[in-house]
Amino acid sequence: MLAAIVLLQPWLEAGMGRHMVLELPLLFACGWLFAAALRPPHKIAGRSRALRVPAAASLPALLTALLISSFWMLPIALDNAVLSPRYNLMKFLSVLLAGFLTGLWWRRAGVILQGFFIVNWAWMSITAGMLYQTAPQQLCSVYLDEQQQSAGTGLVLLASLILGIWLLLAMLKLTREESLAVNTRQGVKAPPS
Repeated sequence: MLAAIVLLQPWLEAGMGRHMVLELPLLFACGWLFAAALRPPHKIAGRSRALRVPAAASLPALLTALLISSFWMLPIALDNAVLSPRYNLMKFLSVLLAGFLTGLWWRRAGVILQGFFIVNWAWMSITAGMLYQTAPQQLCSVYLDEQQQSAGTGLVLLASLILGIWLLLAMLKLTREESLAVNTRQGVKAPPS
């Protein structure tokens, strides 16, 4: 997938919407998938191999990922990434790192900490998207007004979709955990996962 992003980079960066709503999330996803590939299997021979790390230990990694994604929403950062090969390399590496850190620590963070970060990211993305849609002037020097507005619409839709999916998954997880807790209190054996 990373090779495809590199090959399609000129096309992805030719439009602000594709740059923000396709390229950056795809780079993030590559980092996440790389972390998933490095993670040992959760259960081996019925025994959990997960590290016993408190959820708060994931805070620095998720905060770093949030700050990186915040930076690449800035118009000047996008301009520099298009105009400077060094800046573009920094974009690739930092967004891959953000995805990697999130992929490595997301499960360990737990629903509450996940909620804090996903809601803050979504709020920030929706706000940036609305600003891009309604700004009275062109914010990025390398993209046209129409591209800025479509990028804003794309950011709002992407953030809303990701937040909605996370909320659904979090509710399913919490419901399942509650059901298991009730069954355990009543002495019912849990089905194998």
